[in-house]
This record gives sequence, C-alpha cells and structure tokens, in this order.
Amino acid sequence: MGRIFLTGEKANSVLKRYPRANGLFEEIRQGNIERECEEEVCTFEEAREAFENNEKT
Repeated sequence: MGRIFLTGEKANSVLKRYPRANGLFEEIRQGNIERECEEEVCTFEEAREAFENNEKT
C-alpha cells in the first residue's frame, strides 16, 4: 500500500514560490509591460498594472 503523506521536503517543494524580479519595490514603482508580461501570463490586469491608465491599456 502506498504512502498517504508526503515527506516535509516534497510537500514544501510543491508550495515553493519564486521571488519576483523587483521583489521589494514591486508595488511602489510603476509597472513595466515587458517585466509584467515576462513574469506572468500577460492579461488585461497585468497590462493595467504596467500602464496604470485604463485608456492606455
């Protein structure tokens, strides 16, 4: 019969989060469309964060 629970190391590897390119200042600085779309799937929301303007988006 197989194991029910993962080891701590395997469980933590599933939930690993990689740091963003601009980590500390990510929310303070104006967005950059290349960075926003490179790090994540480029959606309307990502473009909106970069332009900070609905008309430009």
